[in-house]
Amino acid sequence: MKRKFFRSVLAFAIGLQAGNLSAEPTPPQTPNSTAPLVVHEWGTFTSLQNAQGEAIGGINTDDEPVPSFVHRFYNYQLIRPTEAPNSVFKGIPSCHPDVTMRLETPVVYFHPPPGQPALRDVSLSATFHGGWLSEFYPGAESDAPGVQSNRMSFGPLRSSTVSTLAWNGLSVGGDWVGPMTDAHVWTSPRAVKAAAVRTAHGEQEQFLFYRGVAHIDAPLAISQVAKSEELVLRSQCAPEMCREQALKVNSLWLVDIRTNGEVAFRPIPPVTLSGGKKFLTRVSSLFNPADYNTGNRQILEASLKRALLAEGLFEDEAQALLNTWESSYFKSAGLRVFFMVPRAWTDFYLPLKLSTPAEITRVMVGRIELETPKQQEVLRQIAGLSKARIVEDAKGLMKSFNERVKADGKGSEKVYTGGTSLAAFGVAVPRSYELYLSLGRFRNALILDEARRRPAAGLDSFIAQYRLGGYRPVEQPSAQSASVKGGPRL
Repeated sequence: MKRKFFRSVLAFAIGLQAGNLSAEPTPPQTPNSTAPLVVHEWGTFTSLQNAQGEAIGGINTDDEPVPSFVHRFYNYQLIRPTEAPNSVFKGIPSCHPDVTMRLETPVVYFHPPPGQPALRDVSLSATFHGGWLSEFYPGAESDAPGVQSNRMSFGPLRSSTVSTLAWNGLSVGGDWVGPMTDAHVWTSPRAVKAAAVRTAHGEQEQFLFYRGVAHIDAPLAISQVAKSEELVLRSQCAPEMCREQALKVNSLWLVDIRTNGEVAFRPIPPVTLSGGKKFLTRVSSLFNPADYNTGNRQILEASLKRALLAEGLFEDEAQALLNTWESSYFKSAGLRVFFMVPRAWTDFYLPLKLSTPAEITRVMVGRIELETPKQQEVLRQIAGLSKARIVEDAKGLMKSFNERVKADGKGSEKVYTGGTSLAAFGVAVPRSYELYLSLGRFRNALILDEARRRPAAGLDSFIAQYRLGGYRPVEQPSAQSASVKGGPRL
């Protein structure tokens, strides 16, 4: 009886085990019920520093104009990338002395879980501590203290200035298409598999876009040591930002691009930011002639892309960033340092707030343009020009320009907008103005900074003849701050 009982128990156990092995596994929970909304953002913080590592103001320069449908406070806040002298324009924007940083083209992508229906009533806001969020699309509720809407009137921009931008009532995930445009700066970010967004006013796009200007120091101060021909990198972070966590910069590059398109670059070892201006590292500012070649552009781009992926962007997002800035990153002549901005630094100055739970990844590239010895020599040459020579050159340039405009009015539009050079338009450009143009994107800011630090009669005459004087901020009543709510574009 006992043996029969044990055989029965054993048979039952074997049968139970066999049943377990052959049974279908329990279906896993569907991704839709557990996967979070994923939100990715990328953009660039750009600044300009002189040989002492000091920020140069007046860099409200726009070398990548966005389409006309983008909302903005005022069309003349940003200086267009044109070679046409300021004296031919009416209402031309001037260098705002308080603008020490450009927040360039952050875009925000939404990636809902697969199969999830469109999200409704989603809100996202950005707050800029020390800056104005002045351009955006789709329409949003925005406030910029110190800016008067529809008037060319800007107050001081201070580190204490706080600007806000809020998209409320967004729908995410519909089958929507953005406005028609062929602008490279706009079509490149569209080449990403992300959910479209739509506002309550009916504006729609594949991403949220915004830009701004700020009175903020870059996380790094980079000074130049002439005797040793080295660059010295120092940290310059607010102490309260670094008290509880180390801000490590994992990827940095020193890049030099010549006017003929040849590129030389070298990686800089990772550094950790701290409060105050503390020494971090030093690197040679020189490259050997053999270091320059056009093929280095692709190598540099690949290196940046690996860093962007390591920071958390998807492959198509990283490529979209690089495609957007192809010209200014990899073709624009100059000496610059690129680095991956620590997330904590971005969150400190530009916090985002989202109304629904999500995994948020923010990847910002820091870009510090360095005033080079060659630019310093050009500024010295301009400073040494006589007033008579400058006046004669300015008159000759204006005469040649006006003659070409009279002969080809339509062709002049490309000059006005930065689409072509004065020489290509057939204008006789005097040597003194060629020197000025050779200073590059931030030439107006550079000449004003030089005149401030090393006054000279030649600089003063040049600035006066070509109307390069900087803007003088006027204190604005708080009640007159610029504000845009929702739909109509200013």
